[in-house]
Amino acid sequence: MRKTKILAALLLIFFGVIGRLLIVEFIKIPNLEIITSFSLIAGAMLGGIFTFLVPLSIIALTDIYFGNTFILIFTWSAFGIIGIFGRLLKKRKSFNFRFIFEMTGMGAISSLFFYLYTNFGWWVLAGIYPLTWQGLIHCYIMGLPFLRTNLLGNLFLVPLFTFSALLVWRYYPVFKSEFLNIFKTRYKYDSFR
Repeated sequence: MRKTKILAALLLIFFGVIGRLLIVEFIKIPNLEIITSFSLIAGAMLGGIFTFLVPLSIIALTDIYFGNTFILIFTWSAFGIIGIFGRLLKKRKSFNFRFIFEMTGMGAISSLFFYLYTNFGWWVLAGIYPLTWQGLIHCYIMGLPFLRTNLLGNLFLVPLFTFSALLVWRYYPVFKSEFLNIFKTRYKYDSFR
């Protein structure tokens, strides 16, 4: 099972990096991101160290290309915490359509958390807003368009990626056995030549 989790984590990181690169480079909608989806999936389906390893690896690898700013303290830790949100769903007895709805709900909660947490970080660190209640409220108001995009994106992307992950998770043994049968047949054939 450990090897399966490692393979799943590597696949999540690979598709997360590719997806983030494609979204930022070609779609170019600010705050439309897939890391929430992969954080929740890693937490809910893999658990353990993968709860943090998957989202932080995606961010670290893509930030090599995109760069980052002082706010990375808040964004990186936010996605780690979002992985913990996914971990809350790990205790489910089966992964079914109800699980997809629960993950989507957790995606909406994650959007709100990300907005509140990172805008607070922006208010504290950016030096743009005065460090007063009015400055904090102004910072949150200015972040509302980003919240809208993030929330709408997560309401679409979280169920899409969760459903995809469930399909792979469910049919992985079938793919694995087919691959092994092909390999065994090929190996037997070659050994008699």
